[in-house]
Amino acid sequence: MSFFSKKTKHAHPKQYIDYSESEINNLEFEQLLEAGRKVHLVIFGNLIIGLITALIMWDGLPKIMLTAWITLLIISIFPRIAILLNYKKVRAETLQRWQIYFIAASLFSGIVWGIGALLIEIYAPVIYHGFIAFIIGGIAAGGIATNSFIRWNYPAFMVPMLSSIAIFYLYQNDIFHLLMAAMIVAFMIILGSSAITFRNNQFEKQAMLQLATESLNKLQDSEQRLKDITTSMGEGVFVVNKAGFLTFINPEGERMLGWNFQELKENKEDLDSKIHVHSHNDPAEGLLKSVLKYGATVYSTNAQFKRKDGTFFPVSSTAAPMHSKEGGVVVVFQDITTQKELEKKLEMLALRDALTGLYNRGKFDETLKDELTRAQRYKRSISLLILDIDFFKKVNDTYGHQAGDEVLKDIANIISSSIRNSDYAARYGGEEFTVILPETDLTRAIELAERIRVTVAQKEFKIFENDTIQLTVSIGVGSSSKEISSELLMKSADSALYKAKENGRNRVEYI
Repeated sequence: MSFFSKKTKHAHPKQYIDYSESEINNLEFEQLLEAGRKVHLVIFGNLIIGLITALIMWDGLPKIMLTAWITLLIISIFPRIAILLNYKKVRAETLQRWQIYFIAASLFSGIVWGIGALLIEIYAPVIYHGFIAFIIGGIAAGGIATNSFIRWNYPAFMVPMLSSIAIFYLYQNDIFHLLMAAMIVAFMIILGSSAITFRNNQFEKQAMLQLATESLNKLQDSEQRLKDITTSMGEGVFVVNKAGFLTFINPEGERMLGWNFQELKENKEDLDSKIHVHSHNDPAEGLLKSVLKYGATVYSTNAQFKRKDGTFFPVSSTAAPMHSKEGGVVVVFQDITTQKELEKKLEMLALRDALTGLYNRGKFDETLKDELTRAQRYKRSISLLILDIDFFKKVNDTYGHQAGDEVLKDIANIISSSIRNSDYAARYGGEEFTVILPETDLTRAIELAERIRVTVAQKEFKIFENDTIQLTVSIGVGSSSKEISSELLMKSADSALYKAKENGRNRVEYI
């Protein structure tokens, strides 16, 4: 059986390798061990996200159902803990059984999260439906990197988790929910395809690394074969001798680094010092030296390499020792700039409101506590604004939710352009916004609130191409220069907002 004839489109590796069943099993065995090394991330993620979900949903779901779900979530973690404690005991002959353990644990976890999603969709207010869809979708997307090493492991986790929401939407039997169900099904297909691609890439990377190591051990007899094989690879490959000097680099490695083989070979400093960007936080510090010293394979997803033009780029790298008489190190690396940028975007989505771009409620609550602590430590004033759009419901009822969304974005832009870089604006929920004003006393906070109120009142909000409306906001101001909890400061600003509404709206009030 030829592994590469089934697992890759590359033509050159297929010329030189015909993997047996046992060799394929060995590669799958390595992937199972890699999955085991990542189980602690799965456990930690389930605990943290489960805790956040339970806290936010505490008042929305019947307590008995929420308690039962939390219990199920905790129970679903136990099989993974057992796997984490015992996966190193796996042997090649028990590979299939351990794969079943992983898949069963993932299936149970997916069912538990699917039940949680379904309960929230049924019992929680509509405002939380988007939250749970975001959480479940995020778990499904994030699970690719930890659950895809074993075939069928990721579908076992994803399908029961997302299917519950899709079925619920289909059951509603209206156009909006049908579209949402279709989007979830499409999302499942995309994630499934990504998981397959991820697993195949990891499988191929391991195979290529094994092939490169074996070929390089044959030295000059294998050199031409190695060139043919690595030319077709999407990753860079280079080899250094015991002194750290380059002996081989493939075309993709030359392209990513910007140097050609001759330039790097003639360099007087070792390759690790020339291309590896060293930092105290980099676990791959002294990448090549570590492999040569300890004779162990080193993996890293936090390293940076330097190009010929002086620019840096993040890489995922694997460095393995060569066990030939001459020794040395073979390194396979890949530019992960796009992946890192995606991680930053996902991190931003976790902190920002998707519609307005302001901070979301979770980030606001965290920031308010931090700023209060800082204000109390340095004995400085801190103020808080709560803004509510007057009669916003009429906008949605009269012009539709799309027009309402445009109004919310316009209000958010007004707030953002009115505050300092050191202030924090957030969409707290619906048509309500909050602003944290560090080192700001009551007088200055009222002045800012009044300026925002006037700006909103004077603006003509575009609803349709030739149709505009005018709106107002009511603003409550809370301020303190003494030790106070975030709850009390919020209550003060909220009471002031209520006072502004009671006194006729389009006002700034404080207590």
